[in-house]
Amino acid sequence: MSPIDDGFMSGSMDKTVRLWDLRSPLCRGLLALPSSPVVAYDSSGLVFAVAVNHYSRILLYDQANFDKAPFLTITLEDPTLAHISYPPRPIYITSLAFSSSGKYILVGCSGDAHYILDAFEGHLLAKLEGQAGLERRSMSSPPSIEPTKGSSGEEVSWTPDSKYVIGGSLDGRVLIWDVQNLPQRTGPVDLKAHPHRIHPMVGLDGHPGPSRCVQFNPRYNMMVSAGAELAFWLPDYSQDTEEIARDLLKKKGSA
Repeated sequence: MSPIDDGFMSGSMDKTVRLWDLRSPLCRGLLALPSSPVVAYDSSGLVFAVAVNHYSRILLYDQANFDKAPFLTITLEDPTLAHISYPPRPIYITSLAFSSSGKYILVGCSGDAHYILDAFEGHLLAKLEGQAGLERRSMSSPPSIEPTKGSSGEEVSWTPDSKYVIGGSLDGRVLIWDVQNLPQRTGPVDLKAHPHRIHPMVGLDGHPGPSRCVQFNPRYNMMVSAGAELAFWLPDYSQDTEEIARDLLKKKGSA
């Protein structure tokens, strides 16, 4: 959904991106692509991104000139994957999200890592690790040779201030990554440069099954996660945990 008007985008299995207006039953624009796309608006609504999986490309378009070539093409390549297998296993992109400043792009993937890119020049800045990817059916299932989407798609997102990333996992946990100190890179994009690897600062026991969707309310301090069931998360404004424990012991002793 566009953040500035009644427009929205859809990416389809027919390998097209369509731009719509809620006031019209017909699309107002169409992009034909070589594979099924993943799409996202930036926070200003003036730019949108389209990910093309089979080519590991993310295309950035000007909303006002979407019928022209993208003004920036980003290649998503993770050189650290070559240390695991060779040739490296392809990255399957399942979601895109711009930070609130529009400076970064969060790339959600079906595998065991997500990525953060520089939206201005296309540098690969960070690799978020620690989760179990949702491309598999269960924790005991081995990954397939070719990456698949699985049930991945909405399990990772920014917090409203873009200081943290929250995400789900196949094992049911809800993970939080601190991304306040991302590296800064300038100049030509070096596809062989290793991304900064970030592990979760905390993992919450969220669901008995896979946590497939995690989103943060942009206005209120509330988070929601979903798997086989829906869970709402609120901040704990209570006192220190040690004080809580002492109070409980006092109540137990006086009972």
